[in-house]
Amino acid sequence: MKYVVQTCVLSKRWRYIWTSLPVLRLEMEEHWTTIDDEDRDLAHADEKRFVNFVDKVLRFRDDSDIHAFYLEGLHNEEITINNAYKWIAKAVSQNVQELVIKICIKEDVEFPACLCTCDTLTKLNLELHPYFGRRYKVILPSAMSLPQLRSLTLQSLWVDDEKLANKFLSSFPALESLVMQCCRFYNMNLNLSLPNLRYFELLEVYEDHTSVHLFAPSLTTLDYTGYMSASFTLESLSSLVHANMYLWNRSEDQEEGEIHAQKKKKYSQLVMKFLKGLHNAKVLELDDSSLKALVVGPPDKPDSQLLLFPYIQRLKLAAGLSTVSMPSIFYMLKISPCIEYLQFEVEGNLGAFSDAGFIDYSICIFHLHLKFVMIKSFRGSDIELRFLEILLKHAMVLEKVVLVGCFTVEELQQKEEDMAKILGMLQIYPKASTNVVISYSDSYTTCTPLHIWLDS
Repeated sequence: MKYVVQTCVLSKRWRYIWTSLPVLRLEMEEHWTTIDDEDRDLAHADEKRFVNFVDKVLRFRDDSDIHAFYLEGLHNEEITINNAYKWIAKAVSQNVQELVIKICIKEDVEFPACLCTCDTLTKLNLELHPYFGRRYKVILPSAMSLPQLRSLTLQSLWVDDEKLANKFLSSFPALESLVMQCCRFYNMNLNLSLPNLRYFELLEVYEDHTSVHLFAPSLTTLDYTGYMSASFTLESLSSLVHANMYLWNRSEDQEEGEIHAQKKKKYSQLVMKFLKGLHNAKVLELDDSSLKALVVGPPDKPDSQLLLFPYIQRLKLAAGLSTVSMPSIFYMLKISPCIEYLQFEVEGNLGAFSDAGFIDYSICIFHLHLKFVMIKSFRGSDIELRFLEILLKHAMVLEKVVLVGCFTVEELQQKEEDMAKILGMLQIYPKASTNVVISYSDSYTTCTPLHIWLDS
C-alpha cells in the first residue's frame, strides 16, 4: 500500500487514485526487538506509525466499495482491539467482500458487532492470537446473518460458550470452505451441519476433549490434524474426494513413539471409526500414527473385513517400515481394491526385519488396478526390499516404480554402488506385470513428479 501512495507523487493525475483502490493490503513487517532498548524504541515508533498510516488510509479514502481488506499486524503491539473495531467498521460500511484480520489481543474481545449483519461479505479470516500464550476469549454474538459468506477461517480463537459456538458455526448457509486452526472449544459438543460445505480443515493442537459431529453431504476435501478423539463423527460425506488424516497420540498413552499395549485396542477402534467416515474418498493420505494405531488381525477374522474403500484411486502413506506397521500397510492395500497410484514415504527408523508381519496379508494383495508406486526416502533396507518383492509379485498391471533416495552428498558417493546392486536385484524379482519399469533417483526434484506422470 505504501508504494501505491508513493507512486501518486509522480503525476497530478495519479494524486488521488489511491483513495479508490478496491484492494487494501496493509501489512506490518516483523520487528525483532530483543537486542537493546534503543532498537525496541525504534520498533515501537514504527508500530505507532503503522497504526497512524492505516488510520489515514481509511480516513481519506473515498466512498467507493472495498473489494478486499487485508490487515496483517501480528507483530504490532500498538494495535488495540478498538483500532481493529474501527477499521473493520469502515470496511463493512464500504461493502467489503473479503476481510482478513490478523492481530494479537491482550484482553477478552467481543466479536465485531458490525460483522454480524454484513450482507456483502464472502470471505472472512480472523486470527486473534493471545499475547504471551495467555487465554483471552472471544465472546460470540447471540445472532448472526452472513448470507453471502462462502469462506471462513478462524485461528487461535478461544471460545467458552457451547451454545453460542454452535449457533455461530451454523449461521452461514452458503459456506463452502471452513478452516479452524489452533482454536479452543474446551469440553464442548460441536454440531456442524453445513449442507454446502466443500472444504473443511481442522487443526487441533490442544487436548480439549471436544466432541465434533460433522454433517456435510457436499464435502469434497477433509483435512484433519489433531489428537485422536472418541467423539469425532463424520456423517453423510457422500461427495468426499480427498481426505488427509494426521492423528496424534496422547503423550500419556505412548512411550518412545509406540502406543502402550493396553491402549492399542482403544486407538484401533478410534482409527477404524474415523476411517469408516472416509470410505467414499478417492484420494487418501494417512500418517504413521494412524497406521500404528490400526491394529489388525489375520485376514480370515471377521473384524478385518469391516472396512472397505471401494473408490480410492490414490493412496499416500507416511510411515516407518517395521514388522509392527506392515500388517496395517498391507491391510490398507487389501481394503482399497481400486488403487491406481500409491505414494509411500518412509519415515522414522526402519524396524527389525522379520517375515512374520508380512505373511498373512501379503497373500491377499492381488491388485488389478495398481499402476504407479513411488517410495520416497528409500534406503534399500531389507524390510523395504521385502515390501517391494511382495508388491511386484502381486501387482498385476503395475507400470512404474519410482524409488527416491534421501542420502546426503557424502552418503550418496558411498551408496552409489549399493544402489546399483539393489536395482539389479529388483530387476530379477518375480513380477506379476511384464511391463513394469523400475527407476531410482537420489532427489525427489530430479524424478518424474507424480502429477506429471498421472496427467501424461
